[in-house]
Amino acid sequence: MSQKKQHKGISLLGQWLLDYVARHNVTLTELSRRAGLSQGTLRSLIYYPDRLPTLETCLHLSQATGQSATMFLQMSGATNALDLEQINLERANLLRIYDQLSPPSQRLLIEIAGAIQRTGQDWAIHSSDQKNAPESASDALGGPR
Repeated sequence: MSQKKQHKGISLLGQWLLDYVARHNVTLTELSRRAGLSQGTLRSLIYYPDRLPTLETCLHLSQATGQSATMFLQMSGATNALDLEQINLERANLLRIYDQLSPPSQRLLIEIAGAIQRTGQDWAIHSSDQKNAPESASDALGGPR
């Protein structure tokens, strides 16, 4: 019967991270790399149990470990009304960009997104379809260059 080594003063999330790296025979540095996080991010979640992970950290850990982002937030004690399974990293990045914009720029971004949505077209550029892709956002929206 194996017993997990319980570290004193470590949060539930910190303990889970330590157990995960032990089970998968990886270092925290390797898990950080796989998750696209700085080396200090996971260490701070372990050694500073009152520190809460960001939504983005939870999403990165979710992708790296195959666990749900909601699980990471719940283990940290954070409560969130969002359904985190509906948020991907690109969406989280867009939210971060939006939050960093001035209010007029936020409204402009919303207008641009609405215009793209109204066209009903998928502007994703695929290697075989680059000739049909717009050259700029202005071209995509039918505006002047």
